[in-house]
Amino acid sequence: MAGRRAFPDMEAVAVIVLAVAAAAVLSPAAAAAGNFTREVRVLRAVKAALRDPGHVLGDWDVAKSGHNPCNWSMVHCCHHGRLVKLNLEQKNLSGRLSPAIGRLTTLRFLSLSQNAISGPIPETIGGMDMLQRLDLSNNRFNGSIPSQNGPVGHLGHLKQYKLDEIQKATGNFCRENILGEGAFGIVYKGGLPDGSIVAVKRLKGRVSDVGDDQFHTEVEVISLIAHRNLLRLLGFCTTDDERILVYPYMLNGTVASKLQEQVDGEPALDWPRRKMIALGTAQGLLYLHEHCDPKIIHRDIKASNVLLDEYLEAVVADFGLAKLVDHGVSHIVTLVRGTIGRIPPEAVMVGHSSEKTDIFGFGLLLMEIVTGRKTLELHENEHEEGGILELAKELLEQNQLNSFVDRRLRDNYDSAELEKMVQIAMLCTMYNPDHRPRMSEVVRMLKGGDGVSEKWEALKNVEEPISPFPEFQLDAIDYDSDQRSSVELQACELSGPR
Repeated sequence: MAGRRAFPDMEAVAVIVLAVAAAAVLSPAAAAAGNFTREVRVLRAVKAALRDPGHVLGDWDVAKSGHNPCNWSMVHCCHHGRLVKLNLEQKNLSGRLSPAIGRLTTLRFLSLSQNAISGPIPETIGGMDMLQRLDLSNNRFNGSIPSQNGPVGHLGHLKQYKLDEIQKATGNFCRENILGEGAFGIVYKGGLPDGSIVAVKRLKGRVSDVGDDQFHTEVEVISLIAHRNLLRLLGFCTTDDERILVYPYMLNGTVASKLQEQVDGEPALDWPRRKMIALGTAQGLLYLHEHCDPKIIHRDIKASNVLLDEYLEAVVADFGLAKLVDHGVSHIVTLVRGTIGRIPPEAVMVGHSSEKTDIFGFGLLLMEIVTGRKTLELHENEHEEGGILELAKELLEQNQLNSFVDRRLRDNYDSAELEKMVQIAMLCTMYNPDHRPRMSEVVRMLKGGDGVSEKWEALKNVEEPISPFPEFQLDAIDYDSDQRSSVELQACELSGPR
C-alpha cells in the first residue's frame, strides 16, 4: 500500500513542475526578468551622466532593487517585459544625457522635459526606431533632435515632425499647394491629421550656408519667443536633405496685401485699425529688443513681413534675418542683410546693426501704413529733391499731410493723429541712429504719450550728411520686384494665435 501511495505523490510533483514551467513560458515578463543585462547597463550609464541632487534615481541600483529595471522608478514595461516608457519629467536633473540612451531600442516614450540637462542631444536617439514620443523641452540642450523620418519630438516649444507627416500634409509638396516662394524656400499649404491647416516652409536644400543659417537661426530664435504680436513657429523637420519649418496658416495675409484690399468700396483697414497695427508691431519689436535675453534684432521690418491674424492684429513674421546680440553689446558687425532700400545708413556704410536698425525699418513701415502705397518709390515729378522721407518732411512742415495720407481713407482719419504718426516715422528714420527713439519710447508715443511734437521740433533741423551710397536711396522700394522673404506669401499668409 505504501508503495502504491508513493506514485500519486510523484505524479503530483511532476504536475507541479510542468505547471511552473508552463507558467514561465506563459509569462514573458518573468522570462525576460533575467535578460535585462543590456538595459541595466544603459540605465546605469544614463544615471551616471546625470546629476541627481534629489536622489530620484536612487533605486536604479541592482543591489537595492534587483536586476529587473521594470521595478525601478520612472521605468515602465509592457506585459511582455520590454522597456517601453521612461518618464523623467520635472525631476530636478542636470548634467548630460548619455549617448547610451540610444540602446534602449524598445522605448516608445521618452520624456526628460522640465529639467536642466545640458550639452548636445545624442545622435543615437535618431536610431530609436520604435520611439513614438520624445520630449526634451525646457532643458538646456543644444543642437537639433536627430531624426530621419524618426520620432515625433519636442525641443523647447517646438514640435519635430516626421518627414512623412510633412509629405502627407502637403500632398508630397504638390505644386497646387504652393503659397509662395522666397529667397530661401517654398511655402506650401498643409493639412495635419488633427484638421489644423499649416504653412510649411521648405528650405531650398543645402545649396548654401546662408540657407542653413536661416533655418537654424529661425528655430533657435522663435523657440525663445512667446508674444501675441510675434509669429509662433509650430515646429520643424530636419533630415540629411531637408530643412522644414511649420507655421500657423490664416487667410488675412500681410499688412502690405491688406492695405490694397477694399470691402464694399471702403478700405479693408480703416484708420483706427491702422493705428492698432502700428502699435501691435511696435509691441512685438519691443519684446524682441528689450524682453529677450539675448536681444533679438529682426533686421527686415516691412509691411510684407507683418501678418494679420483673425482679428486683424499685427503679427511680426520672418525671423530669418534675425540676429542674437548679447546685452551690453551696442552693435554687431556682420554681413549687410535686409531689403534693399530699407537698410539704414550705418548698416550700409560700416556694417553696424543694432535695435536701431529695426527702428529705422519701423519708421518706413509707418509710412506704408499712412500712405497705403504698394511701393514707397515716388512717382515721376512727385518730389524733385529726395525721396519719400523728404516728401513727408516737407508736407509735414507745410501742414499738407492730407495729400500724403492714403486717399482711399477719404476724410475718415484724425488729422492730429496723422500728424503725430508721421512725426514718429520721421524720428524713427533719423540718419544718426542715436537720434532715433528706443522701441519702448515708440510704444509710449503710439499709445498717446506726450512730447512727440517737441521731440520732432528739437531734431527736425539736425543736419544729416548725404549718403555716399546712392544705390541705397530710400525711395527705391518696390515690393513687386523685391525679392520676397521666405515666409512672405501673396494670397495666403502665415499668422494665427500666439
